[in-house]
Amino acid sequence: MTLSQWAQKGRSDSLTETVLGLVIVGAVLMVAVQSKNVTSFGRASAAGSGGKVTAIRRAIIGQESAGNFKAVNPHSGALGYGQVMPENVPSWTKEALGRSLTTDEFLADPKIQIKVIDFKLNQYYQEGLKKSGGDEEVAVRWVASTWYSGQGKWWNDTTPQFYNGHPYPSINDYTASVFVKYQQEKK
Repeated sequence: MTLSQWAQKGRSDSLTETVLGLVIVGAVLMVAVQSKNVTSFGRASAAGSGGKVTAIRRAIIGQESAGNFKAVNPHSGALGYGQVMPENVPSWTKEALGRSLTTDEFLADPKIQIKVIDFKLNQYYQEGLKKSGGDEEVAVRWVASTWYSGQGKWWNDTTPQFYNGHPYPSINDYTASVFVKYQQEKK
């Protein structure tokens, strides 16, 4: 099964994919336990959306890297588990961790990737809830759109997307797929 097929399917069938999923879940739990006193992690939990943010992260990861912390997109240079754009790494790590990291430092540390991703997803989710008047589907798709395009308000845009001449799903298709995965992750 190709990465694209796995991401579209959204669930693992093979033993290897299942074990990878369990390893990722274990890493997330370890980070949660080790990070309980970290301000950025606490904010997600304190907001009452920690479980939803985790489900959003897992849905987006299923769409992006399928759990590969070392992934680098050959077209955009997007990095790691959440396929973070390289230009965002210094400011996002400064905001989430209190210190700016290089792209190499970010890519080398799965725990940091999860902390930074959760920090940004929580910000986007809170913004999406406000913008949508509390509509969970629109809020989750707002998060996915912001993650994918930088603009939450484009969550239902059907325009085909291209990066450096390479086709990518429309923002509407991307956010709809993330929302389906999110619903599955909440179960």
